[in-house]
Amino acid sequence: MRMQDNLIARLKYLQIVHHGEVELSHGGTSHYYIDLKKAYGDAEAFYLLAKRIGEKIPNKVSCIVGGGYGGLPLAAAVSALYLRDLSLVRDEPKNHGIIKMIEGHFPTKEDKIAIVDDVFTTGKSLQKIVDIIIPTGAEIVGCYVLVKRGEGQISVPVESLLRVEDLVVLKS
Repeated sequence: MRMQDNLIARLKYLQIVHHGEVELSHGGTSHYYIDLKKAYGDAEAFYLLAKRIGEKIPNKVSCIVGGGYGGLPLAAAVSALYLRDLSLVRDEPKNHGIIKMIEGHFPTKEDKIAIVDDVFTTGKSLQKIVDIIIPTGAEIVGCYVLVKRGEGQISVPVESLLRVEDLVVLKS
């Protein structure tokens, strides 16, 4: 069995797709929800997700960036597996200490960045991370998501590991 088929089978076994009306983070609704964080709790599934998304990232990338509940653990795993620096982007600046938006490695103009996240719908959360990284002068190579479920547009290329159709039977 191919590794991709193995991964899809594992995700289906974990029942990461929930059917029924749900509100999405961007305010819209859907007839299904893809709960990849549930897969993060399964060591085999999380390893396969991090390994496979890391394989999509070009070798020239020096730093992995993540934000939000879906992107932070994935970025940390990919960074560790592929020995790349790690930048963690906050949703809001912390209100104590030295009040920064980027934790871990602070990107410089020498860095080539890959931003990772779990699910892409509208692109709003990824664009926010892009907007925070741009002033560092680092080159953003692209965004790499586990599942692309929407057709949102952002200012950098987006690649996905899985298609919604790999996990969900869509009704027309």
